[in-house]
Amino acid sequence: MKSGLGQWFLVVGLSLVLAGSYLTWRSLGSGPVPAGEVPSVTEFRDDASLPAFALQGPRGKFGNADLVGRWSFVFFGYTQCPDICPTALSLMKDVKASLAASVAVAPAPTFQVVFVSVDPRRDTPQLLAEYMAAFDPSFIGISGEDAALLPLAKSLGVYYRRNDLTDARNYTVDHSAAIYLIDPRGRLAAVFSPPQEAAKMAANFRRIAGR
Repeated sequence: MKSGLGQWFLVVGLSLVLAGSYLTWRSLGSGPVPAGEVPSVTEFRDDASLPAFALQGPRGKFGNADLVGRWSFVFFGYTQCPDICPTALSLMKDVKASLAASVAVAPAPTFQVVFVSVDPRRDTPQLLAEYMAAFDPSFIGISGEDAALLPLAKSLGVYYRRNDLTDARNYTVDHSAAIYLIDPRGRLAAVFSPPQEAAKMAANFRRIAGR
């Protein structure tokens, strides 16, 4: 059983690494990055929408249709993450506050924050609801089994691996730390790589949404 599970994660890992490499190669069309500089955002101009996916959350099924009509910040992680996930969700709370504070200067486009858990065994819909409420009640938490997670994760180049072969209850999950911006037509618009700053993200979001 463990051998089969190990092979599954190997296949998933290789698929996500290849997807991440492709995503990086595709972004090079936006131009070279000066030596020594780390871009705060990498923009994309995709014509195709994200592949079909269907995950579950406290509000029920969540899929492609739920990304249409508004901008979406999407982040992958798990509720028992000790640092990256709470930091990212706090950051998104600050981004939301920053955009709200500048609404008098220019109205902010409508957007939602979607947290995708890659730990469906422990992250039940109820737990996701409670976890999101600790940061912002409007944030959406969703998850699903690996077969359901793979289409979305692979298309965005997201890596994750559960370290649960020796302990099925107390384990960590390695995962990507980028935040993905999806446009109102369900297409990848930008990737915010760490280290992320709320003020820069808010400013870049306004610029991208207004182009």
